[in-house]
Amino acid sequence: MIPTTGTFALFIRHGDRYPIPTGDPYADVDLTPEGYAAVARLGRRLQGRIRWTAASPFLRCRATAHGLGCDPADDFRLGRHGPWIVDHERAGREFERRGTAGVVRAQVAGVALAGFRHPEEAVPLLLAAGLDRLSRGSGVCVTHDAVLMPAMAWLFGADAAEPWLAPLDGFAVHLRPRGAVACWKGRERAC
Repeated sequence: MIPTTGTFALFIRHGDRYPIPTGDPYADVDLTPEGYAAVARLGRRLQGRIRWTAASPFLRCRATAHGLGCDPADDFRLGRHGPWIVDHERAGREFERRGTAGVVRAQVAGVALAGFRHPEEAVPLLLAAGLDRLSRGSGVCVTHDAVLMPAMAWLFGADAAEPWLAPLDGFAVHLRPRGAVACWKGRERAC
């Protein structure tokens, strides 16, 4: 996923976190010790290659971005409430009723959910979190599985959301002479 040349933005899920308490999908939990260790390994791989990080304002995303070697900029396109949510209260009821996995699976299946944006609106908002910063060089956007998985399904096909997205996994956007291209496991889509 990490490009070997050129300017890029990585869109990744935060590192491994502690469990989210039942009934509080917006709980702000920290990374586990294993999560911090994995972030440190990724930071060593990226050392000297990234100039910026942006993160959802949740602790687990900010800690991941900071562990990559750059102080993160909070970006609400990456979370709290991210690119998908247009009505926090209605979307919250969908999360309560379906759970996070149910919401993500419904989005991947193309189900319109109350309080959510359609992918044609949401995915460009997500991508803009990285594209808006590429003039500064390469960087990393740290967000959540529930933000990335529906976007990956829309960009690359429903199987991009199978299996569940692992911590620190995601996709890249590369700057190429003809413009930005989203890339995941050999698949590409113009941004």
